[in-house]
Amino acid sequence: MKKTPRQLKSKDVPKLRNFLLKKQEGKCLICNKKTDHPCLDHSHIKRVKGTGLIRGVLCSRCNIFIAKSENNCVRYGISQEDLPTILRSCANYLEKPHLPYTHPSEAPKPKKLMKSSYNKLVKLHLKNLMKPNFYGNGRVPKLPDFPKSGKLTKPLEKLYELYILKPEFYK
Repeated sequence: MKKTPRQLKSKDVPKLRNFLLKKQEGKCLICNKKTDHPCLDHSHIKRVKGTGLIRGVLCSRCNIFIAKSENNCVRYGISQEDLPTILRSCANYLEKPHLPYTHPSEAPKPKKLMKSSYNKLVKLHLKNLMKPNFYGNGRVPKLPDFPKSGKLTKPLEKLYELYILKPEFYK
């Protein structure tokens, strides 16, 4: 004979949550970490095969993750019946070795030249204009403007090398 579940009242939730959490040794049933913000998780009746029954106590992060998975699976073409299988497959997929290619969006961002570093270059350039025969061949290199993009251009790179000055970049 199947036992009829007991309908809880709101005032019963903290008592049951604390009782279950103690049985779970204070740990979330999903991430297995001690939880500061325990949530009494249940199967929503609105869901396919939803029962309204309590499943256990989860940390708030895992409770939100489960809720988002359940609430959005149909939107993304995954039936709620298939959700447990899909989530198991996701775990296996995430643990697989990665391929030896980096996505274009993960390319390293070019370093940006510090304005103060450019200003040091300008001072050196102006100072060396006053020195006779500094440039030897008499051809004074043109000082390019500070690049709007902040990227170190080839002409600027050559000037830094000429003046033996190391360009500085924002971190």
